Amino acid sequence: MEIVAVGLDHRKAPMEVREKAAFTVRSLEAVTETLKKRGIAEVVVLSTCNRSEIYAAAEHADAAVEALKEYYFDYKTPEIAPYLYTFDGRDAVWHLFRVVAGLDSMILGEDQILGQSKDALANAEKIHGAGKFLTKAFREAITFSKKIKTVYKISETPLSLSSTAVKHVKRLFPEDYQDKKVLIIGSGKMGTLALQYMDAEGFNDVTMTNRTYHPPLDYQDTYHGEVKVVPYPDRYSVVSDMDVIISATASPHTVLKSEAFPALDKPLLLIDLALPRDIDPALAQVDGVTLLTIDDFNHIIDETKAYREKVAQKIAVAVEDAVDDMMAWLQKAKVDGMVAGLNRKAQGRADETIDILNKRYHFEGKDYDYLEKIVRSEFRKMVMPTIKKLKKLDDDASVKKAKKAYHWLIETEEN
Repeated sequence: MEIVAVGLDHRKAPMEVREKAAFTVRSLEAVTETLKKRGIAEVVVLSTCNRSEIYAAAEHADAAVEALKEYYFDYKTPEIAPYLYTFDGRDAVWHLFRVVAGLDSMILGEDQILGQSKDALANAEKIHGAGKFLTKAFREAITFSKKIKTVYKISETPLSLSSTAVKHVKRLFPEDYQDKKVLIIGSGKMGTLALQYMDAEGFNDVTMTNRTYHPPLDYQDTYHGEVKVVPYPDRYSVVSDMDVIISATASPHTVLKSEAFPALDKPLLLIDLALPRDIDPALAQVDGVTLLTIDDFNHIIDETKAYREKVAQKIAVAVEDAVDDMMAWLQKAKVDGMVAGLNRKAQGRADETIDILNKRYHFEGKDYDYLEKIVRSEFRKMVMPTIKKLKKLDDDASVKKAKKAYHWLIETEEN
């Protein structure tokens, strides 16, 4: 079984392209079913505001990569072709480990991708998309990410798009940022993080709104002041009173539309942290409005960027070691099917032998138990030398030869 990855991210693909390539949680089951019909054994989709990626496990890497690319072209849009990257084998595992550790993120070492990777695996397991191979790869990448964050302290100061956005607001209003009126749309992970960072930075006037209503008490563990809550249908009624609006929902449609936007009598900073976008791009043309999107934060300098890049260079060695371990496991796992087949064959022959002997001699009680123990043990011994040799195979060429022989000796006989 080979692991491959196909996708695009913030480095090459602009936001309007990433929007078209994004996946919703509701679409994951259909994606998985379609790809399995195309010969893919396992599927995990990792879709965030900065990347859209499909990881797959299949018998043939080249065919799997083509199947994933075709899916993007057929079900998303052909115009994403120039932005797609592909990885297979060790490169795919290496890419996964870097992504989950935040080493491939817009904000180096950011925290949110770890949770998003956990969610991607959990969603795939729920719909039977992730099996033995991708589950192992993702779990090892998640464990590695936790380890390097502890050892190298790359995220001692929690970082995410939400924290970067809040710090940017603070920089824009250095004298009186605490008193700026802020509306946060969305109480998911990014919205809650934004509220948490607003609290940490000392913002005093924060209002929350969400499609599902949450009373102020729901936010008391995140924000130590008093959070105002506006029902979602009434969100436009408070817009003109705000200085800053941060929107971070999972809505497939815009939540602030230009045609419903009220007249303004003071400047307003809009920050859109969602993908697909929450805020109508046309609002950038409204007098007094400044609209920032995810891609704009590419140009906002992280204060610890130099330090993080230095640490990332050290981590690169650890990544290689972790990937080596994962590849060694994958290599051994490639013979698991043959090992299981040999054990199955041995136990089948043992069953037949026990049945023949028992019909002839009518064993009972302890005698039958002893017969069964001896016969099963002897048949296991017959296949054990072959199993040990299979487990020592450490290159694809040897595994392919072994599979050929296995198919000829075992599967042909079974069929």
